[in-house]
Formats: sequence, structure tokens, C-alpha cells
Amino acid sequence: MRVIIAGAGEIGRGVATALRSEQRGVALIDPDPNAISESQSLDCLLVTGNALSRESLIRAGISDAEIIVFATNDDHVNLLGCAFAKRVYSEQVGDRTASGLITIAHVDDSNIMDPTRGAGPLEKWARSNFVVCPSEAIVDQLVAGLVAPSLDDILPLGDNAWIVVSEVTEASPLIGTTTGDNVTIEGKHSMVPPIFAIRGRDGRDTLSSGNEIIQQGDHLLFVTGATKSFSNIALALGTPDSEMPVTPSVAIFGATRIGSRLARHYLDSGSNVVIIEPDLDSANEIVGSTIGVNKRLDVIHGDPKDEDLLRELAIENHDIAIATLGDDNLNISISMRTMDKGVLRTGLLLDDRALVEAIHRIGLRPVSKRRVAVTSILKSIHMHVPGIYQRIPSMPSLVSISADIPSGNSLIGTLFSEVERKLGVNLALVERIDEEGNPHARAPEHDQTLEEGDRVFLFLEIDDLRKVEKSLGS
Repeated sequence: MRVIIAGAGEIGRGVATALRSEQRGVALIDPDPNAISESQSLDCLLVTGNALSRESLIRAGISDAEIIVFATNDDHVNLLGCAFAKRVYSEQVGDRTASGLITIAHVDDSNIMDPTRGAGPLEKWARSNFVVCPSEAIVDQLVAGLVAPSLDDILPLGDNAWIVVSEVTEASPLIGTTTGDNVTIEGKHSMVPPIFAIRGRDGRDTLSSGNEIIQQGDHLLFVTGATKSFSNIALALGTPDSEMPVTPSVAIFGATRIGSRLARHYLDSGSNVVIIEPDLDSANEIVGSTIGVNKRLDVIHGDPKDEDLLRELAIENHDIAIATLGDDNLNISISMRTMDKGVLRTGLLLDDRALVEAIHRIGLRPVSKRRVAVTSILKSIHMHVPGIYQRIPSMPSLVSISADIPSGNSLIGTLFSEVERKLGVNLALVERIDEEGNPHARAPEHDQTLEEGDRVFLFLEIDDLRKVEKSLGS
């Protein structure tokens, strides 16, 4: 697979890095020589030029490309670029429909996709095969992460299931047990969710066989079908979190698109929400929006750094505080202040992916917009995977995918345990349609066999990705 990426910023380089780890051919285009210079270590074809230029696309090898991703910092260029790339591709290969080229546009502003306020639905007119707008995924990760802020990575697996990765501390009751043991949380009368991978203290990522002995400092990868299990995982790892109220009181700093989506989520779940916004026009826009009439929402125009305002809000009585403003340093400052005042669950939005790990170590719950955007683009690139494609930051040599089993696949009728052995994977879930036509996802029983139409969710080493995709017939 050859992929062209327009935009050598943090998102474009992140996508390129992931694709190069899969041994894919990649070309990067950017007009900024500094961005090109920062990409020198990626072992890609680098083209200094404008992606809305025939010359640049031809130099990047558009005639041989299967996919082109527009990840510049201009949403309009990204959408227009898809149509332009298809035009140039059709000229080069003589394919009038440009059916051989998949186009992907990254869109930061979700309003563009809105049918009433923007240009949506984009699929009606844009020549983008996939439009990636990660706003919803960002909100999901912020909300899930604040349920158990002590856990390192909480990532969507699909079908309301979650991947959880975190470190085993000295207080963990799992120390000395194996990854295949059934462990009950003392006082909880519930089992620890299954472990599918382990990163040892030597830094090596391994798919779990069930025989590994768990030690302090190991990182474990769990799969759970409910966010309420997060607290059990934290207990098992020796990092218990306080109980999350059913309807937490929430303070959101920033009437941004993400802030508005977060407010809607918590209001829909019955919470009281206050939004603090320094810009008067933005505050008024929220008041006039569909959520503005909700009696459990307060919108305050004021400076989030104002100590008197925080005192008047009694910020220490809030269960959750989330900073969603457009400045990383300001979001960090606000979050640290609210944490110091006693807010136990403090989340924030970051642009810079490099800051995430450091900020999480000081007790905050960050989500990187750019990291989520990279993952969302990779899901579209792996469009033959019909559900998820999830890189795991804490275990970078592993990946999670899903795939539908087509008719005629050679693995149909094979025991799930044998499927795992043949492919070198760990199966986490199997979704199957029942007699009434409803899908149900369950943990695979090793004495059951794979059936046509099953959707499998699995973990594998990234080096085996192409082999596994081919075997699954995706």
C-alpha cells in the first residue's frame, strides 16, 4: 500500500510514523521546509510543495498511490484537496472516476459537517471517501478516562467495550498470580477482567498466553465491556480511585466545540454543569444553543484564572473539572489549580501529543486532540477493517483490529483456540447475529468455532498486521 500524506505537521507525521511501522510506502508533502526537515527521520519520500499542485502530487507518486490523506491545518484545503487529487490521479492513469484512489480529509471544525450550520452532509458533494472529524472520539475518551483517572490508557475497542492499560504497583493483589488466573476483587464479589497483553519491566510487549507471572512494574492490558469495571481494574493494580457519583457535578472551562459536546453529554446523564468562558460572544453562543435552555446548565462569562471566580463557584465542591480552551499551557494551569483546590477528577484537552504522558504523571487526565486525530485517520486508512483499528500508546508494538468473516474464508469452522494459534493473535470478543437479527458481542469460548458473518475483535503484533488481515479475508 502506498499512501500520500498532505501536511507534515504533528498529525501527518504521526500517521506516517504508524504506516512506516507497518512497512507501508509513504510520501509526505508540505510547503514548509521546516516541517519537511523535521520529517527526515521517518524514511519517507519528502516533497516540499503545495498539495494543491499537480507537480507536487506527481512528484509524490500519485499515479501509484492507493490512498491520499489531507491533514493540513486548513479544513477547506483538506476537503478541496480530495477532489483535486482525484482529478490529477484520473489524468495520470486514465481512470475517469478515480476509483483506484481513496481520499481522506481531516476536518477539525465539526460545524463544517453539520447539515444546518455547515456544509454537511459532505458525502453528498465532496469527493472525500472518508471525512475524519475526531470530536466525538475526543469526548468519549475524556469522559471514560475521568471514571478512573489513575489508569494510564483507556481506549475504545468497539461495541461499548474498552481497552485498559496500566501499571502494576507494589500494592497490587495481582503480584505473583498469572495473567490467566481468575482473580476476585476482595469485598467486590466481582472478577478482574481478562488480561490480553503484558509489557514487562524490560519494555517488551507480549500477547498474553495466560502463563506470565505478574510482577510489580509490569503493564497489563485488560478488556472490559463496562466503564463500571474501571474501578475494579484500578483496585487490582493497587491504584484505587474514589467512587464516581452517578450524576457528578461538572465544571467545564471553555465554551469550545469540545466543551459544548462534553456539556451535552453530562447534561443528558442528569448532571449539573457550569461552563466558564472568557470570551463573551462564545458564552452567549452557548446560551443561545439547544443546550442553553437546560435548567441544569450555568454559563459564566469570566476569566478561568480568576481566584475570586473559582471561590464563588465553590470549585472544590465539583466532582469533575475539564479544561477545553485552545491553549495547552492555559489548560494545564487551570487543571492544576482545580486539582490543588480538591477536584478529584481533572481532565484537559491538549494539542501536543508529547505532553500527554508527563501531564498524566502529575495526576491530571489529558487527551491529545492530535493523537486522537492520528488514530481516527488510521482507522480510515484501514477501511477494510470494518469496526476498529486501535494503536495502543502504552504498548506501541501491539494493535487491536476487528474484521468481518466473509463467506468462503478458510478459517470458518475452526475452533477459536486454533484461530488464535494459526494467526498468532488473542481474540477478545466475537460479535454474532442471533436468530432475531440482533448483534451480540461475547468473549470467545475456546470450544466454539468461527462462523461466517462473525465479527472478531483481536490483538496482534503490528508486524503481523498484513498477514492477519489477509488470513481474515478483509
